[in-house]
Amino acid sequence: MKIQMMRMVSLSTAVAIFLFFSAGTLPAEETATVGVLAYRGSDSLEQKWSGLQKYLNASVPGWTFEIVPVTLRSAKTIIDNGELDFLVTNPGHFVDLKKDYPLSVLASRRQLKSDGSYASEFGSAIITRADSGITHLQDVVGKKVAAVDPRAFGGFQTAWRAFGSVGVDLFNQKTELVFVGFPMDQIVLAVIEGRVDVGIIRSGMLEEFIAKEVIEASDLIVLNANVNYTHPDKTSTTLYPEWPFVSFNTTDAKLRDSVALSLMRSQEDAASNGSGMINRWTAPLSYFSVEELARAYARRSETASTTSVQANIGKIAALIGILAVVILLFRRFRMKKTGATSVDLKVSSATDSDVAVTKREQEVLALISNGHSSKEIARILEISPKTVEFHRSNLLKKFNARTSSQLISLAS
Repeated sequence: MKIQMMRMVSLSTAVAIFLFFSAGTLPAEETATVGVLAYRGSDSLEQKWSGLQKYLNASVPGWTFEIVPVTLRSAKTIIDNGELDFLVTNPGHFVDLKKDYPLSVLASRRQLKSDGSYASEFGSAIITRADSGITHLQDVVGKKVAAVDPRAFGGFQTAWRAFGSVGVDLFNQKTELVFVGFPMDQIVLAVIEGRVDVGIIRSGMLEEFIAKEVIEASDLIVLNANVNYTHPDKTSTTLYPEWPFVSFNTTDAKLRDSVALSLMRSQEDAASNGSGMINRWTAPLSYFSVEELARAYARRSETASTTSVQANIGKIAALIGILAVVILLFRRFRMKKTGATSVDLKVSSATDSDVAVTKREQEVLALISNGHSSKEIARILEISPKTVEFHRSNLLKKFNARTSSQLISLAS
């Protein structure tokens, strides 16, 4: 009996020792960072992409995923700093980044539409007030047109090509083209309020605004809406492949493969529904049409730049000539009146302008000024520390500051 008890104690001890040392050698979960283009602001991004984060956390063992907002301007800096393992962005931005970075497309997005279907293509919606009197693309000549950024794909470049196909150059002086910056939502409001005549937004946004009862369906119309009859959303342009999910050459190979497999399974995996993931993913699409548009847009930019330089040189030469004549006449006049032989001309100009910051950036800036750390700001605003750093980085760039103290000094 004693021998049996001793054996049981020895066995229990051995198991305890094994579990103790095994627990110490279990691999800890690592963190993978997924950058997502925040074209509608970081707050909207956190709501729409948290489902993808939860799905990847559940389907890729040993890894915890974090969603980080990026912008068209900040993406390269964040990539150069090695802060991303993956990136989800618009196809135009992807094609632009591919020139400088070795990127691999793991999957292409299938976006959930207002009718419950999924679409792997999108375009732009060119909107105007229903009572504006504007009914065709050609009618925008002489009007005020708003877009987010000249580098935005669905938010500008696809519409730029649609206008060009009917002989309208949006950069022509007869059309007042304004770039208002992100988030894109403000363009819809600007059109409704009559501050601009026409707005360019990504297809699908209008349907989302109507579904959420932010606007009435009768408030706005979409120009050139008959260009596509089969797409669930109203579009004004040719359709292009949806956003790619890409990895870098520095991304862990096993992690990359696991993520790719998980994305492929998202269409059938029950976990994708349980995670609340809105969209699904499919095998990588061809982005040839996007590259072709990028080349056309680059040619236009180069031509416009050359023409602008030549025009400016001509204007400067003409102004110098006029100024020389004015100075000569003025000197002669002074010599006749006072006998003076020279005159000093002082030219001053005011170039300072207020730096435009978003409401969230104002909140972050105020808390930075009060001495709060990024973690404290994240807790106060109920956002992630990464999002705080995203806003801090944008503020440093906008105020051309290198440190937080310099930022506070310049902002005040």
